[in-house]
Amino acid sequence: MTTTTEEDRYLRRILALLDSARPFESLTQSDSRQWQVQPGSALAGDDTKTDPYQVSHSVWNALSVAVDHLHCFRSTFADDVQDKSVSITLHTHGQYSLLRGAFENSARAVWMLGPAQRLMRVQRRLCMQAGEHKNSDRMRALLQQQPKRPLDVRMQQLTDLVIRAGTDPADAKKVLRPVPYSEVVREAGALMPMGAAEAEAVWSSCSSLAHGDLYGTLSVLERNIVGTQGLVNLAQVTSSPMVLFWAADRTVAMMRRGFGLFEERATCHR
Repeated sequence: MTTTTEEDRYLRRILALLDSARPFESLTQSDSRQWQVQPGSALAGDDTKTDPYQVSHSVWNALSVAVDHLHCFRSTFADDVQDKSVSITLHTHGQYSLLRGAFENSARAVWMLGPAQRLMRVQRRLCMQAGEHKNSDRMRALLQQQPKRPLDVRMQQLTDLVIRAGTDPADAKKVLRPVPYSEVVREAGALMPMGAAEAEAVWSSCSSLAHGDLYGTLSVLERNIVGTQGLVNLAQVTSSPMVLFWAADRTVAMMRRGFGLFEERATCHR
């Protein structure tokens, strides 16, 4: 593609950003052992309270999924270096779908690990599991399959766990109510310099393009009017290197925060 000097600058910044995130790929490989939790650490205590739905397992899975999406984004964005040059490809919608997956999974990790209070971390993990149970049953119904255990039995298990962790029994049902991702990303963003509003803006922008929503296409992408048909403008849409950098930068920041929190909570500081 032909780019302006400013667009080229943003493309180079995206490449540098993705290079800085490369170490996360080795962390999530099976032989890294970075997912292990030290005895006596905050996460070890969280895991005991949520067994068999360990907080650490859920968070590490979220981070692994986030890294996978970001790695896939890099694969679509840049080819390997050949003759000291790199071929760049910009997609209008698909790359934002990948950034959305990386951002919201990183935000889920930050959301679960961010609270200083163990009870809140436990509640958020079990709340996520409640959503998993319900979504699993909906999928099984579509596939005409039966769950191994009835939903009410699995939900009672979560209720017992959250009450034993310290939740008032009167609040258990409310605590286990599934949380929308818009709330997850906002609360994760509030723990970072980007703040709640910008975190939701990143996630919402990427989501709108993943869904093919017209408002996202008109708000996020660059467009050039090439003709008209009555009252309708015909436009050519292209990806904006500046906006793509913004989304990628905030995604890597959220991922970095997620891994940082995991290391902090998984380490015994005594």
